[in-house]
Amino acid sequence: MMKKFFSVFVALVLALLPVVSMAETAEYLTYTHPDGQYSFMYPSNWIVLSEENIEYILTVAAKQGDAQLAQMAETYGPTIRQSGMVILLSETGMTNVNVAFTNVGMRASDEVLLTLAPAMMSQLSTVAENIQFIEEGTIIDLGDKNGMMLEYVYELSGIQMHGIQVYVSGAADMYTFTYTCVDADELEATAEDFGFMLGSLTAK
Repeated sequence: MMKKFFSVFVALVLALLPVVSMAETAEYLTYTHPDGQYSFMYPSNWIVLSEENIEYILTVAAKQGDAQLAQMAETYGPTIRQSGMVILLSETGMTNVNVAFTNVGMRASDEVLLTLAPAMMSQLSTVAENIQFIEEGTIIDLGDKNGMMLEYVYELSGIQMHGIQVYVSGAADMYTFTYTCVDADELEATAEDFGFMLGSLTAK
């Protein structure tokens, strides 16, 4: 499974550049941070949970009797409110992508990004059970931005999870995209969606 997931991510990286052509044949929307700090495209059938809409999502879920959506909003709500993180959920809810950014005051070079890998791996190892790293710090080309990728599998309550973290350096901010998929059947499709999110990122 680890080798299969790696081949999926290779396809994901190759898919990063033709974002515009893909958008012409698929339904994509654009998320823009309230202060215009960054934006990216995402599939229109994904749900966006953000500080701006979390209360609205909870209200809609209650009115519609959508227990699954309400549970997701309640689960992720505290993290979103405290950190300003944006969380995107696939249509099935089996894949999520978290997006956060931190001001670091400079653009990080590839070398600086690679120095982050051991600390990030150590941090992941403290919160993920039986984690195995497939990629331990790989530089990926995001056009006018540079990024560093970690790829891994781990267990959660006996279920194998697939994860990717990508750290993208802007002019003065660090953007962290975290992809998590619990369903092997949707792994390839949602990994490709994640690639388009990364490839469409515009940041200050």
